[in-house]
Amino acid sequence: MRELLERGDLQFFWTPSVQPADADEIVLAVQSLFAILSPEGGAHRRLRIGKKRMPASPRDRFWARIERVGSLQRVLGDKLEPERYLTKTRGERFQPGARPIAQGTYELVRHDDHVHLTYDVEPLLFEDAPDELAIASSADHLVLWKAPEHARATWSHQGEPSSLDCEGTELVLVGECRHAHQDSEALSE
Repeated sequence: MRELLERGDLQFFWTPSVQPADADEIVLAVQSLFAILSPEGGAHRRLRIGKKRMPASPRDRFWARIERVGSLQRVLGDKLEPERYLTKTRGERFQPGARPIAQGTYELVRHDDHVHLTYDVEPLLFEDAPDELAIASSADHLVLWKAPEHARATWSHQGEPSSLDCEGTELVLVGECRHAHQDSEALSE
């Protein structure tokens, strides 16, 4: 049995690594990856992915966390602008602003006793994205939710998309499930 729980727009962004402020050129490496989930009729959510890519195989189980919920300006505002700051040990540093890499749509679907995050995205025009950023154009990930206190396991199949409206909600995304589209293509190719 397949039940649509939520659908909306999806955007992936990456944040380049921190650089010395006096560097002659920026060396582009991935510091972090995040997605903006914009459900139909709901608040935007910034989902931080624990790795620098999306999980690709069923063995990949990546932690993710809802960092911000609200208007698009609130959710993205502090990530898009570059920042200069001073540290005691490394001096002045430069944090480049986040850059979009792909956009499309997503669905949260209940399949029997578990929930899947499926998406279809298209790459945005970019020339300088590092090769380590590989986001499949279509994917199907099993979502594991934090288990209730005193449960035997840390993560559970039981969870509701409404919990994604709470900042700090933690998830585990399991790589490509057997229900995934067979013709996924990496955006980095």
